[in-house]
Amino acid sequence: MYKIVQMLPALGWGGAQVFCIQLSNELAKNPNYDVTLVSLYDHTPNHMPVERVDKKVKFITLGKKNGLDLDIYKKVYKLLSEIKPDVVHTHLHAGYYVMWAYLRMKDNFVKVHTFHSLVTKDAPWHGRQMNKYFFRNGIMHPVSISDEVLKGAIKEYGPKTKTLIYNGSDTAKPTDKLQEVTGKINALKKNNDTKVLISVGRIYDVKNHRLIIEAMKVLEAENAIAIIVGGHLPQDQPLYDELMSIKPSNVHFMGKANNVGDYLLNADAFLMPSLYEGLPISLLEAMSVGLVPICTPVGGLLDTVKPGIGFLSKDLSTESFLTAIKNFLHLSENDLQSLKQNIKSVFKNEFSMESCAKKYDDLYHNLEKK
Repeated sequence: MYKIVQMLPALGWGGAQVFCIQLSNELAKNPNYDVTLVSLYDHTPNHMPVERVDKKVKFITLGKKNGLDLDIYKKVYKLLSEIKPDVVHTHLHAGYYVMWAYLRMKDNFVKVHTFHSLVTKDAPWHGRQMNKYFFRNGIMHPVSISDEVLKGAIKEYGPKTKTLIYNGSDTAKPTDKLQEVTGKINALKKNNDTKVLISVGRIYDVKNHRLIIEAMKVLEAENAIAIIVGGHLPQDQPLYDELMSIKPSNVHFMGKANNVGDYLLNADAFLMPSLYEGLPISLLEAMSVGLVPICTPVGGLLDTVKPGIGFLSKDLSTESFLTAIKNFLHLSENDLQSLKQNIKSVFKNEFSMESCAKKYDDLYHNLEKK
């Protein structure tokens, strides 16, 4: 069996975590592959449901404690020594916690690390210094998820960080709650022709939900509503309270949802006003069902939302984001349907998880030969 370990800090609610689960599930479809998904922290009820992990994938937690926990290095080393993997693929700051094991283990296995955001956001300064040693000495092979992330990786770490594999996603699917969600959203619409603009993601400053609110204030007379699907952490309660206090009547906060596909299937466009991004899974899920992206020009959004795909604002200002929304709202029905079909086609050819997993699989085997 070909043994693959995917490792991340925890299955929290985020795009990188969704990606890890979906990649593991896709790789496990190969009957000759033994796939293990490792969470450094124990799983809690506040994390994504473990049911999202396919039964073919082994799910292991290592019980990391908050803060400095030297035992986690030993646990990672012990686990990898027992599994004897052919590939270890780390995500987010799990990359730090494998380094001691990599230096101790004599086994010649493939070591890959994916940058899920701009490299200056992916790791703090001291983490980037450790990365430089492992990347430049060929111990770990880094992968960028967008052209913008790749540019930053090469600038920070040098030309050995040249591998680019665009993020992939499963197609968003309905659940048994679809009818319930449809009823909720229909009750918010002004009439059957109301355009539904959706934003999906945790509520915190980087996601810049304030920009949606400021733009929608100007659009209260338009036949459009914005729904925001996502929860918030305790430290972001003041921000959430502020947003709730200033939102206009055409903006609706729906809370955290485990059935995001049901909401996407009831929407027309996808709003992403972020201050920075890698290549967000939530965007790809929206594209999978033909939602038109309306985004700020940051990070991987610049690489993805091109003419014929969606609308990018010129900058981060309310005026510019408002113009992008208006450009969408003023599309003719024929142009809108043509755009939706093109978006679905681009997703299938460039951003499906099947395509993404195939590229990672090829990378694993190519690195074995070196």
